[in-house]
Amino acid sequence: MKKLALITSAAILAAATPALADEWDFMLINSTGKAIDKIEVAPTGSTAWVENKFDAELNKNGKVKAGGKTTVHFDKAASACKFDVRGTFEDKTSAVWSNINLCDNSYVTLAFTGDKPTFKAN
Repeated sequence: MKKLALITSAAILAAATPALADEWDFMLINSTGKAIDKIEVAPTGSTAWVENKFDAELNKNGKVKAGGKTTVHFDKAASACKFDVRGTFEDKTSAVWSNINLCDNSYVTLAFTGDKPTFKAN
């Protein structure tokens, strides 16, 4: 009987534990023509922006020069694959690239077509 109670308790605790986020990353290539000061990632359709956890050994200040690239580190909920990426530029303007599938793509090139943010993912 004690064994059944222990198994039941463990099952209840496991069900009550929230899903933990996984650490993910992707390579961002900056083809916007402007230096990016800050990169943020949020699940598509949300406003839960999280700043890139840049690798200080590779990128001392977190900025990405025009034509440069960096690895973007973020926490991904187990159920999310589509994300928005927001870049804030040196001139303090910003742009959002929406609906990027980061589960299936490791490289994301950010660009503009005219004034419209566009991306290529592979």
